Amino acid sequence: METTETNRDRVRRLLFEPLGFRHPKKVAEAAGVAMLNAVADELSYMSDDNLAVLARMMRVHGEGSSRDFWPARAAFISFAHLCQPLPLEADTKLISWFASREGDQMVQDGTLVETWRYFEAKRIPPATPQARALVLDRARDAARRIAIVHERRDGGWGVDRAEAEFVRLYEGDQERMMKLLQDVRAAKAEAVQG
Repeated sequence: METTETNRDRVRRLLFEPLGFRHPKKVAEAAGVAMLNAVADELSYMSDDNLAVLARMMRVHGEGSSRDFWPARAAFISFAHLCQPLPLEADTKLISWFASREGDQMVQDGTLVETWRYFEAKRIPPATPQARALVLDRARDAARRIAIVHERRDGGWGVDRAEAEFVRLYEGDQERMMKLLQDVRAAKAEAVQG
């Protein structure tokens, strides 16, 4: 009978098995297995090739005097992010923030795309006054550029290719963000009802 490999098994095969580290004696076997299972689950988004790259990177980061103990979760996550960052759509904490009342405010302020792009760059919400001001400034600049392109098109005038491409990409991102916001909210509502 053929068994299907789970994502956890795949991470174990491509990352943990090649490393062959061990747990210190002070770590109970069950606790060590639980830690590795949690790391495997967290890294299951990675491709096979990037897991192999991560294994090569982690080989020299064993802990202990012999450098043969399993590295901490934070080390795995940090190096994994260098190989293949977690897609924002899979980052449940950021998505939850994005779909909270903050999402309504972003739509109202016209900062939905800029906030998402801030997430992509920083991996945190723009929570400080400086970050919010930066996002708002970028949104205002984008709105101005988009208005100019639409005005020129409506007037039958030529539009700079770079500006037209900016608008196309921006409006595509805006549509994608609105759909993501709706999907996350629908999933939350379904979870509450179910």
